[in-house]
Amino acid sequence: MSVEVPSPVSSVQVLIPQQQWTDVRARLDEANAQLAQLSLAMELAIETAGLTRFIALAMAICNLLAVRCKARRVSLGILRGRAVYVMAMSQTERILRKMQLVRDMEEAMEECLDQDADILFPAPAAGNVITRCAAKMVSTYGTGTLYALPLRRDGCVGVLMLEFEPGRNVTAAELAPLRTAADLLTPRLMDLYEHDRWFGARWARNWRGILAKLLGPTHTWIKAAAIAGAVFLAWAFFARGTFHIIAPFTLEPVRQAQIVAPFDGYIKAVLVRPGDRIIAHRTVLAGLHTAKLRDQLAAAQAQFAAYAKQAQVAQARGKIADMQIADDSMNGAAAKIRLLRRQIAHAAIKSPISGVVLTGNLLRRIGAPVHLGDVLFRVAPIRPLLARINVHDEDILYVKAGQKGSLATASYPADKISLTVTHIDPLAMVKHKQNIFRVRAVLAHPPAWFRPGMQGTARIDAGRRRYIWMWTRGLINWIRMKLWL
Repeated sequence: MSVEVPSPVSSVQVLIPQQQWTDVRARLDEANAQLAQLSLAMELAIETAGLTRFIALAMAICNLLAVRCKARRVSLGILRGRAVYVMAMSQTERILRKMQLVRDMEEAMEECLDQDADILFPAPAAGNVITRCAAKMVSTYGTGTLYALPLRRDGCVGVLMLEFEPGRNVTAAELAPLRTAADLLTPRLMDLYEHDRWFGARWARNWRGILAKLLGPTHTWIKAAAIAGAVFLAWAFFARGTFHIIAPFTLEPVRQAQIVAPFDGYIKAVLVRPGDRIIAHRTVLAGLHTAKLRDQLAAAQAQFAAYAKQAQVAQARGKIADMQIADDSMNGAAAKIRLLRRQIAHAAIKSPISGVVLTGNLLRRIGAPVHLGDVLFRVAPIRPLLARINVHDEDILYVKAGQKGSLATASYPADKISLTVTHIDPLAMVKHKQNIFRVRAVLAHPPAWFRPGMQGTARIDAGRRRYIWMWTRGLINWIRMKLWL
């Protein structure tokens, strides 16, 4: 079978096969349907282009669709939380949420939104879509046909529902443009909805989106790092740890004696060297030459004898004044004799305390002159020992007597020795261009290998403080000093 189609160019008739003609008509009908879909969307977009408020736009869409589709009622619902709320209804200025009609409409919209599928009731053919609430709407309010379609933007965000009069024949081709129009208008509609909400709701939604991204399944390593960083900061700001003051120390004996030259003279012999143990008042450390002193002693004794004879002669002659002068001279000579004898006795230098010779290597100075008061030896007992800790002035306020701590020497850093602060010098001293305070501490159980003069690092426990304070106090103090805060 063929169809005769008159040619516009000539009177020649063109015969087109029936099958080709059917295909052409089908493609033409499909193009007309697509054009109808776009025309409805363009019409709604043009009519609502000047509206900048959500309620005005929603009302305009409902009213235009009601006129364009010849619907009995068109309503628009928006998802808020877990429920759908009717926001606009055609030819209705105010929506009372207590009305049973509004509640039933919201139930039908939630039914559509939960299934994320278009609902048409009564459906022309059996389908797998639940229509219980839609059927209730139709039967309760005398609606002929109900069509609900979800509004999608990153998921279902609302529902557009159209109700038609009984007897109105609604075809699928007539409803198809609504899907296209809804997809094109939903982004602008939701933008205005979010813009018109009060700032608290917008703030809550933004935070909800941020939390959704944070708690969602994407970017696992970044989120894990962020959570770890947040936990670390919370721990640093709220957790407390022991605040340690770290400073260098030097071991020194509790007592120490300085052995000085008893008179001006020359070194005759040196009997000890540093490290030798000595006994108080018994061990001779060194000896000084006494020949000159003995000569002076002999001369003083001779003078004493001469003054004694003068006193006797004056007494025999009865010259009281001469006798008194001679007695005074005798006393002077006797005092000089006692001084010389004491110096000779102290020529064998001894220590007033027992211990170990710390300094005084005088073997190379035999025969060298010494003067009264020159320090020849330093002697101290090995036990007990004190730790002299040099604390910086920015830390001294946190050091108190009685605080505990520990120290480690440079020679044996693995051995930690407990200490207790006993004394803090009140006056600072300058060392290496820094102000330091000397803090003395006693050792709990010093090992046998401890020696005076050993150095290392001490750590004093100065109470419990927040970790963030311990880590930033130096920087904060520096900023305060620079900016005078």
